[in-house]
Amino acid sequence: MSDSFGIAGNITFEEILKKPSFKDKWNINKNLINVCKDCEFRYVCTDCRAYIENPEESLSKPLKCGYDPYTGEWQEWTFDSSKKSVIEHYSLFDWRNNPLR
Repeated sequence: MSDSFGIAGNITFEEILKKPSFKDKWNINKNLINVCKDCEFRYVCTDCRAYIENPEESLSKPLKCGYDPYTGEWQEWTFDSSKKSVIEHYSLFDWRNNPLR
C-alpha cells in the first residue's frame, strides 16, 4: 500500500487504529468506490485497496478487477493495455517476459 501504518512487532493494533491515515480508509465501501458503485456485483466482490487503478485517488476501482459494469463484459486485467503503467507502478508484471510476480 502507499501508506504504512507501522512495522509488526514495533507498534500495537491500538496505535494503528488511532492513526488518521488508517481512519481515512476505515469507512471506504463499494458504494463509494468509482465504477464499483455502479456494479451489480459490488456486494459480493472482494476488494484490495493496496492495488488500485489510480494510486492518487483513494476511491479508485481495484486494479485487479477486469469487469466493466457499463458494458457487462469481463476482460483479463493483466492484458488490459490501459492498466500497463499502473501495473508497472506497483511492479506486479514484467512486460518484457510476461510472468506475473
